[in-house]
Amino acid sequence: MLNNNILICGDNIKVLKTMEDNSIDLIVTSPPYNNWRNRRTQKNKKDYWDRTNIVYDSFNDKMSDNDYIEWQIKIINEMVRVIKPTGTICYNHKDRIFNFEVLSPIEWIKRSKSVLRQRITWNRMGMQAFNNVRFYRMEEDIYLLGKVAKGFKWNKEFSKYNSIWNIPPSRKTKHPASFPEEIPKRLIQAFTDKNDIVLDPFVGSGTTCKVAKDLGRNYIGIDISQEYIYIAKERLNI
Repeated sequence: MLNNNILICGDNIKVLKTMEDNSIDLIVTSPPYNNWRNRRTQKNKKDYWDRTNIVYDSFNDKMSDNDYIEWQIKIINEMVRVIKPTGTICYNHKDRIFNFEVLSPIEWIKRSKSVLRQRITWNRMGMQAFNNVRFYRMEEDIYLLGKVAKGFKWNKEFSKYNSIWNIPPSRKTKHPASFPEEIPKRLIQAFTDKNDIVLDPFVGSGTTCKVAKDLGRNYIGIDISQEYIYIAKERLNI
């Protein structure tokens, strides 16, 4: 069993496999989206695309659709294994559009061992790139998954939030796709109590773990990038 309040540099599936069944109260995470085909490169907009195209430190985010889907199913299944029956997985992702066709995370979530309880729409108040061949997209989704459909921990006072969250994206960290702190804050408050364990297997700049620490929860973060682990440790003062 891993210690609590730790950040680990490594392959997340391999690290997850070292963790005990039914040991985690909440997972809040957002994987790379495999959007490499959608990166824009027109020279006359270079400054704009440099700001909006997501490029990671040590992960090229460039898989075939089939390989990506199988990878995500494996990760979700490992997350399902390690959460408690009372636990929740909050999985942030979005529809990908390529050649005018949508690939939805629902397609691999329904093939995993998880139970889909709800989908929250995160209205980012604007998106990275405008495309004038469709309605302007401003949203991502947070899928609430678990081992079971009912009987999970839920702090009822947080039902005050509706299922559409109007939260602008974070622009304050050295990671190209970091969470705004308000998202893990709501999720951690809704699905955990003090001293519960919160995991993020794509920890990036450490936002989930930082918020967990601020709220008196224990945390575990995993990332393949040593650079991002350094950034996360700096934010967590560890």
